[in-house]
Amino acid sequence: MKAILFSLMHSYKRKKKVRKDGTGPIWVCAYQGGKHKYYPSGIFIRPNQWNAKHSIVVDHPNATAYNLRLSEKMAELRNYQVELINEKYGHHVSLQEFDEKYRRTGGQKLTFCGFYEMMLERKDIVASTRQTQRNTLNHFQLSVGDISFSSLNYDTVEQFHQYLLGEEKELTTIDKYHRHVKTYVNLAINKGYLKPGQNPYDSFKYDRGSAKPKDFLRLEEIEKLETMDTSGLTNMQIKARDIFLLMCYTGLRFSDAAAMQPRHITKTKKGLHYSALMMKNRRRKKKEISLPLYAFFHFNGEEESRAQRIVKRCIKKYRAKPNQAFFRTLNNAKVNEEIKVVAEVAGLNKHLTCHVGRHSFGTNMAVKIPVTMLQVYMGHSKIETTMQYVHMSRKIQDDVMEQIRWEK
Repeated sequence: MKAILFSLMHSYKRKKKVRKDGTGPIWVCAYQGGKHKYYPSGIFIRPNQWNAKHSIVVDHPNATAYNLRLSEKMAELRNYQVELINEKYGHHVSLQEFDEKYRRTGGQKLTFCGFYEMMLERKDIVASTRQTQRNTLNHFQLSVGDISFSSLNYDTVEQFHQYLLGEEKELTTIDKYHRHVKTYVNLAINKGYLKPGQNPYDSFKYDRGSAKPKDFLRLEEIEKLETMDTSGLTNMQIKARDIFLLMCYTGLRFSDAAAMQPRHITKTKKGLHYSALMMKNRRRKKKEISLPLYAFFHFNGEEESRAQRIVKRCIKKYRAKPNQAFFRTLNNAKVNEEIKVVAEVAGLNKHLTCHVGRHSFGTNMAVKIPVTMLQVYMGHSKIETTMQYVHMSRKIQDDVMEQIRWEK
């Protein structure tokens, strides 16, 4: 890749137009590989006051001052390119990358926090994930400041860790914050801002704590939620209950349940079938979810499966175009807020969240199907993640056995 070349030009040459007063701006043109980007200089002159051959202002009362400002602007852009090349350990940057970073940083040297902020805008993460990772960045900046890449080391991470401990956050929460920062450290390595050997987390060890047991609803509790009297609920609470039931009976994450569209549902001879690309990491992996809704929780004596029943309810109640989501107006935080009220009205002494719906599916299904099949239905990349639900279901069975009073 070749270096970016910079030159000056009057806007009249570029657009053949001037302002009402006859003047037009001087642009700095950046060129590389047949592509151009333009940056304003803030100087406006008439076309006849610009010497294109020597790229200078002539016959203008402020010609000397203007030419000095143009020289400074050119130097600023060239120096910024050199800084990016140094950050890339001698490799040239593309014009697109230069443009994105220059406009975002205003020509200032990119810091790790600035890089983190810039990468937050990538399109392969959902809004809820972006918000939690932005929250981590806020804590990171409060604890260590807007540090450069060269200052990102073991001591920096330790300072961040001590700050989190001082905030009296749980160890599992602290681990989540560190995992977010590690994500952006790895991105910086992948993009050449850090060398692989400069990852501070290679040597930093900390207590990750023990995850709390995942909460879930038993089938009888889910049924209680499904058959409850909804006359006292608001429309938003009813909608929150319906998407929660959808997650309980299908195992979908909130992002996938909220994105469900009529085109994802196919009617077969056996019943309804759901198929769609998983929302999580959809740009990177494009993993497909394929669920036989007609078979999930189909009990004897019931006309159809409960998964199919709740999907039919969504189709009927929340009419949508083929490529329009049934729950397009919902967000995770709002559902978590409303489902707690629903649980109280239903008489369930459980702290419900969207995750509880998915956990309920995994735990109740783990006693019915092989773990490898459950892994596929839940879209887990690692079997260890699925095994958590197997352990939870076995604990339920043990609890039931312990309550039996054996008699001769």
